[in-house]
Amino acid sequence: MGIEVPRVVWVGTGLLAFAAGVVNAVGYLGYEHQAFSHMTGTVSLQSIAVESSNWGNAQQLLAVIVSFVIGSFGAGLLLRDRSLSGAYVGLLALEAMLFIAAAALLAGGNAFGACFAAAGCGLQNAMTSFYSGSSIRSTHLTGFFTDFGLMLGQVCRGHPVPRRRLAMWALVLLGFSTGGMVAATSFHRLGFLTLLLPSAIVGVCAIGLWIYLRPGALQT
Repeated sequence: MGIEVPRVVWVGTGLLAFAAGVVNAVGYLGYEHQAFSHMTGTVSLQSIAVESSNWGNAQQLLAVIVSFVIGSFGAGLLLRDRSLSGAYVGLLALEAMLFIAAAALLAGGNAFGACFAAAGCGLQNAMTSFYSGSSIRSTHLTGFFTDFGLMLGQVCRGHPVPRRRLAMWALVLLGFSTGGMVAATSFHRLGFLTLLLPSAIVGVCAIGLWIYLRPGALQT
C-alpha cells in the first residue's frame, strides 16, 4: 500500500521527524539518558525504579509517561477528522510552546521541563498517527523498522515494492537521525536551550500549514 498525501505533508513530516530527533537526543544527552519522544524505555526504567523502591525516580518517570499521554489526549480531544484543518495549526503551535517551556525549565535546572518535552512529543505523534491512520509515526523509529522488516518479507513473497511508503519511511529516518546529530553538536554549546531549535521548526510548520490552508492556496 502506498501513501497518498499532499506535498505539504511530506515536507512537514520530514521537519517534524527532525524536530523529534533533536528532542530525543537532548533527553539522552542531558536528562539521565531518558527518551522524550517514545515511552518504551521510560516504562522499563519506571518498572525498575518501583522494584528497587526508588520512589522519587519512579514518580519522576511516571510524570514523564503521563505527560506524553496528556499530549496525545490533547490531539484526540481537538482533532475531528483526518483532513488538514486549523486544528492541526493550533496543535503545532501548542507543541512549539511546549518545547519552549521545556527548554526554559530544563535550562534552569527544573526537571519538570522533561514533562513538557514529553507532552510535545506525545502531541506530535498523535497528530501524525491520526492524520495518516497510523501509517506515519514521526517521533520514533520502532514502527518504522517493524514495518520495514514486514515489507521486506512480503516483497520476498512476490508482493510489489511500496515505493511511496518506502520514501516516507526514508524521510522519517533521515529527519530523525539528522536531528539527533544536530542535537549532539549543539548540546555541548547550548545545553537544554537546544530545544529551542525544534520549537522553531514546529512553529514554522504551523505557519506553513496556516498559509497552505488559506483560501486560494495551491492544493497539491
